[in-house]
Amino acid sequence: MGQQIFFNGGFHEETEKLLSIQDRGLCFADGLFEVIRCVDGKFLLFAKHIRRMQESAAFLGMAFPYTAEELLTACRELSRRNGIQDGELYLEITRGEAPRYHPFPEGVRPNFFIVLIPLRKMPEGCWSVGVKTVTFQDIRWGYCHIKSINLLPNVLGKQYAKEKGAFEALFYRDDERGRYLTEGPSSTIFCLRDGVLITPELDNILPGTTRHYVLELARANGLTVREQRLYLADFLSADEAFISSTVSEVMPVVQVDDAVLSGARMGPLTSQLQTWYAAFKKDHLE
Repeated sequence: MGQQIFFNGGFHEETEKLLSIQDRGLCFADGLFEVIRCVDGKFLLFAKHIRRMQESAAFLGMAFPYTAEELLTACRELSRRNGIQDGELYLEITRGEAPRYHPFPEGVRPNFFIVLIPLRKMPEGCWSVGVKTVTFQDIRWGYCHIKSINLLPNVLGKQYAKEKGAFEALFYRDDERGRYLTEGPSSTIFCLRDGVLITPELDNILPGTTRHYVLELARANGLTVREQRLYLADFLSADEAFISSTVSEVMPVVQVDDAVLSGARMGPLTSQLQTWYAAFKKDHLE
């Protein structure tokens, strides 16, 4: 018996053919997703992720077919059925199946599926030493606060990073002052300058769940935090730098393109945030 997935209220073998070629997620990227960390069969910040998904669905005029409690029950059962205690939970909703016309179809049922996979293998030393990153032009649309399944620019950024031997790309835009960073294809960007923790403001970027709690932890421990436009030149001269995400957690950045940051080693604040976040994670599993 192979791995099972959750699809529209039931459990199925992942090899079953369940989606129509007329699903609007396939035809128009008309859908949303969330990724949630599974730890010891429990799920980190589950309700927070589902609330963001529900709010995004409402923004897109998309029906949301389950409560958070119903989904949590299904996810726990998925963990039990697949024997995965430490993994990555992927949830996706699409507007549903309809003939391929652009306007929202009436009377369609959303498609909703959940997949749980083992935690991916991360590069050796990524948390203890740090990772290389590369800059990549931010060519995405104007609704980056929505966790849309329209991820082609993110895919291109990730592929570019892979080809350059880097862990992550850092999206950038330009204004009259110069080049500024927004976020990574799957991460939030942070740096420490003169004792102040800085992260890009929520200006057409994703309000990341991990981002939110990293900022909360920093403030709770007496750090000064600023959410502002983060220019590349300032990032390159920062005392410390790191990225955050559901899977990366708090990961030091020691190189951007050909520039080496902070002596090519993890800084003390980044290390401290890793410790704070590890304790936080244990207390927020559902």
